Amino acid sequence: MIFFRTAALTALTTGFLLLPAATPLAETAHLKFAQIETGKLAAGTRVDLSARELNAWAGDEALIYAPGATRNIRLALTTGGAKGSVLIDFVKLHQAATHEDPGWIVRNLFSGERPVIVTARFESRNRHARVDVDRVEVSGVPIEGAALDFLIQNWLRPTFPDVKINEWFDLGFRVDRFTVSPVGVSVFIGK
Repeated sequence: MIFFRTAALTALTTGFLLLPAATPLAETAHLKFAQIETGKLAAGTRVDLSARELNAWAGDEALIYAPGATRNIRLALTTGGAKGSVLIDFVKLHQAATHEDPGWIVRNLFSGERPVIVTARFESRNRHARVDVDRVEVSGVPIEGAALDFLIQNWLRPTFPDVKINEWFDLGFRVDRFTVSPVGVSVFIGK
């Protein structure tokens, strides 16, 4: 994610194309993102994405972005945050992201699926947002603090240069802010 683009909300900055969706819920989410991306929604408009829509959309995006690298994506939204779980084949994910073959060490240490759990917090205001990753767990091994910072700096950012983690970024598309709750995400359009 996040994690496949860290979190569904960071997708607002990267401009997703409307692509064929695998399920009606994913299609609904794709249409809502497409509406936001037009930049033509009236000021004060609120676009709501349910937790079910975001889960369907995340699974659909993973199939499009990195086929065969991830499966069983689940997002559990909380107030201001999310906990995502997924099975990831890091070798296939690296190949999908960079179009390069991994080295011998990566291939031998990280091939095959690994259960991954990511816990993150979201903040947004005044057309800016921030995603802070608090914890990552790979195959039951927690990664936090300095080790997590090292992983973000030396693997996540080089592999996915468009992903913004632990820093403020522009939302784009006239999005003023968004809120995250257990039932979904509300995106508010500014002037």
